[in-house]
Amino acid sequence: MSFVIIASCFSGCLEVESDDCPEMDCFPLTSDALNEILSDPNSFDVLEYSGMFDRMRVETTSSSTVQGQFGEVYWSVAKDDSSQLRSVATRVTLGTYSMNNEVIEGSTTTTNIRIGNVWFEGRDEAPQYSDPFVEFAELANSDPSGEWPPFGFDTSKISGMDWRITGDDSSTQQVASATNTTHTIVLELIGNPPLITSIETYAGDEEQFVMTVSTGDEVSLELLEGIDRAPLGFSPDSSFLVDGEVTQWAGSVQSGFATESAPSDLEIHGIIGLGENASSVSSMRLDSGLHNVSLDDGSWWEFVWSDQDSDGLVSSGDIYAVRTNSTGDMGIAIYDLWADDWTGGPLASQE
Repeated sequence: MSFVIIASCFSGCLEVESDDCPEMDCFPLTSDALNEILSDPNSFDVLEYSGMFDRMRVETTSSSTVQGQFGEVYWSVAKDDSSQLRSVATRVTLGTYSMNNEVIEGSTTTTNIRIGNVWFEGRDEAPQYSDPFVEFAELANSDPSGEWPPFGFDTSKISGMDWRITGDDSSTQQVASATNTTHTIVLELIGNPPLITSIETYAGDEEQFVMTVSTGDEVSLELLEGIDRAPLGFSPDSSFLVDGEVTQWAGSVQSGFATESAPSDLEIHGIIGLGENASSVSSMRLDSGLHNVSLDDGSWWEFVWSDQDSDGLVSSGDIYAVRTNSTGDMGIAIYDLWADDWTGGPLASQE
């Protein structure tokens, strides 16, 4: 009997009682020890993780079913500091509609753009690598109502639950699960001291949220070569004003435009006609700055391009203007010489 009593005093982590692990030394953690970790609302801090790991990916999936209509939003943001590459992917599903794209970019002028399952080569003549997690945090702080990845999670809201925890010594992985009156929550922790690497919440079949963190060799980013080129994501505003016999368009490159190109890569065109009858009747390469042309029918077109910040690139805030005395159905469009494709407009739909 004395031996049994003495042996129980030295059982340590073999016991599951919380009193045996006052310093959170147990593996797996006790429910009380996990709740102490979760009581800190910043125990799952993506920005802190980003400072710890050179290579990291964070994925979130938010889905719900309302009146039989299924909707889902997926984000995947990754970085590789050593190769100076980052990736941002989104997928939005609403019923039978789905939009799925990804951009890989970094410190080189080459970028990769995925639309659905098809990859294209893009370019950025002013590349500048930055940590995407820091960038999204700054954007979310400046515009809380914007559509940003939901990387914030206040773990104190799930503290105090009765957790069932299992662990694998060889991988230092721990999985904890608990259920309250509305949700089932599943957590994954890795390492010593343990870091939360996955949070899943389920409210029956109606609402689900999953956020996972991958680091190190689990994250691989690279640029594809020898693929089709994608035109620049800049199209002029189609709205116009009429002043007497003159129709005019004017606008600027959108704010936040981050894939700059050389003005010599782009042409701005005057378009006559609609649908299959649309055709270009006049154009100017943007590096010309100003161009006037008269057509055989007596009409004229005037094009203006202004590099507002004098950076020698097509970038945010640069201004375009087009004027003509032509009549009928008219419009303007941008042709990307580098990609040999229209960036938008009626002629793009004909290809």
